[in-house]
Amino acid sequence: MKLNVWSKALSVGVAASLACFTPAVAFGSPESDAEALGSQLESVGSLSGGMSLDDALCGSESLLDSISEADSPFDSDSEIELQSVLEFPDCNPNEWYASAVTYVSDKGLITGYNDGTFGPYDNVTRGQLVTILWRMEGKPVSSSAGFSDVSSSDFYYSAALWAQKNGVIKGYGDGTFGGERLITREEAAVMLANYANFKGYDTASDKAALMRISGWREADSWALDSLGWCVDQGLMSGKDTPSGAYLDPMGSTWRSAMAKMIMVLDRDVFGNPEPAPDPEPTESQAQKEQRVLASFQKSLDDSGLSAKGARVGIVTDRETGEHAYLVVQPLNMTLSQVRYGYRNISDYRSSLIDLTETLKETSGSMYGYSVQEGANLSVRIGLFSSDDEVIYAAENGSTIVPLSYTMR
Repeated sequence: MKLNVWSKALSVGVAASLACFTPAVAFGSPESDAEALGSQLESVGSLSGGMSLDDALCGSESLLDSISEADSPFDSDSEIELQSVLEFPDCNPNEWYASAVTYVSDKGLITGYNDGTFGPYDNVTRGQLVTILWRMEGKPVSSSAGFSDVSSSDFYYSAALWAQKNGVIKGYGDGTFGGERLITREEAAVMLANYANFKGYDTASDKAALMRISGWREADSWALDSLGWCVDQGLMSGKDTPSGAYLDPMGSTWRSAMAKMIMVLDRDVFGNPEPAPDPEPTESQAQKEQRVLASFQKSLDDSGLSAKGARVGIVTDRETGEHAYLVVQPLNMTLSQVRYGYRNISDYRSSLIDLTETLKETSGSMYGYSVQEGANLSVRIGLFSSDDEVIYAAENGSTIVPLSYTMR
């Protein structure tokens, strides 16, 4: 059942019925009638025959949760395909590196800093690149002779041991690795090609494509084959300059540029699949309950019943822990006044009976909406006197506190 169906039942049926339940309407407005009513009520007796709000809830607690503004579990502006890059406040999803940052982040190959940023224009160190390749390999545990400047406290310690053992890195001739040094583009090319060779890929190159890029002659001879292979595979294409692409073999490499190299290596060269897209955001049970609760509250507000004192919330059964929606509709009369009108004024009695029927049907309609929207909570509606005694209560379209019981 759609929300507007039970909303109409509340706003039209209940509100119209409640119009009868004010002392001025039910008993007349002249002062003489009020005085006569006062004297007659003295003989009605105590209120002990009624049920309190707590009794009616059968051991429930946390009567009315605050729902002034229920949080939506959805963000209509989110772009699922760029979810990772959007999570980094210093990244722009419209920049050239967006898909690469998303790829490496989703796969855990290049992660952000502790402060939540990615640092797209920070330069990559030798220790960072060897750690990236080690992550690509699944973080294997290896032992090797090690480097004199690498200790177990370095974040790249395990990666350096693995890379040295498998020929991915060789270090400098003096037995050092230089993990904190910024890696040059030619050094990065050698490390990437060495890793591909370790994986069994042919890294030979005729260097024809490399030689069409300005600056290639600035590279060291020991790096030319690796640079040629990186260019052949699309890992490198030169830096954009006003005069065209420039290889810049001695220059440093941005983290965003390295993210693109790693994406091409992993996805295109190694043929690994793209990360699975994030699943569509789903609501938790608590979020469904709160969303439906907010809908119920809005309906009470729109119908004007909130202004008349109607409240809606979630109650928790102490014994079972189950939740249920509770709608409380108070009357501007004490239980004694309601009893007097029920027993002595036929029009009042008829209006009260009609109102309870409306409440019963409305509880069923609201329950149907709760189930339809996945909240699956029962709906209880209680009619209360101004002194918080239950007059009538219904749940899911059935009476649970009969009018005849409280009017006896």
